Amino acid sequence: MIIHYDNDEDSIQRLIMAIFPSLSNNSHFAACMISRAILTTRNENVDKLNEKLISLFPGESRSFHSYDEAIDDVNNYYEEEFLNSLSPNGLPPHKLLLKINCPIILLRNLDPSNGLCNGTRMVCRNFKDNVIDAEIVFGQHSGKHVFIPRIPLSPTENEGYPFKFKWKQFPVRLCFAMTINKAQGQTISNVGVYFPQSGFSHGQLYVALSRGISISTTKVLIKLDTSGIRGKTTTKNVVYKQVLAACCITNG
Repeated sequence: MIIHYDNDEDSIQRLIMAIFPSLSNNSHFAACMISRAILTTRNENVDKLNEKLISLFPGESRSFHSYDEAIDDVNNYYEEEFLNSLSPNGLPPHKLLLKINCPIILLRNLDPSNGLCNGTRMVCRNFKDNVIDAEIVFGQHSGKHVFIPRIPLSPTENEGYPFKFKWKQFPVRLCFAMTINKAQGQTISNVGVYFPQSGFSHGQLYVALSRGISISTTKVLIKLDTSGIRGKTTTKNVVYKQVLAACCITNG
């Protein structure tokens, strides 16, 4: 299961080749693209992996930028350039880079009765200035084409920003890679797990390793830490004992 680590660039490239072999040849097969993903701990790692993979993906790219504004900012304290630099959890990036046939994941419940739920993975079939033509690949709505518009979005209150803002963007992200938390409840045939640092929330390692269907199709890349405590084949299994104690008390 272990991908050998020697340096960031070469090791990540080996992980990509293990999960997305022959990317140019397989890019037109929607089921192949959606059945593969790399899971990691933090959004910044997800963004780096997605940027690398979309650059390797064949086809002409198209950039879509969000329209950002602060709410009730009459004195213009928060300029648009500053708002563009923010990356709140659960929101699409300011600069969304897409290519035809690339895998994407929906970030909002737009129309659950027609399969457009938060976490639905799709492939991008076409795009215009204000709409994305996507195809749902799995589930009861498999094969259905849906149109995703730009919509106004705001971060949740627990993000901790001292002001309110909104931006208008397509509610999707690339999903070559995704956070472990975002992958909860999903089954992925070929899954890579990238741990540049140990997991930081309860059960994160278990969730990552249990997304796959077989040891043979699950690959793990663990980065050496600077202290030398964690080796190339070990990482911490973060467990909050207080959670388990509370469960025991409840069950008792």
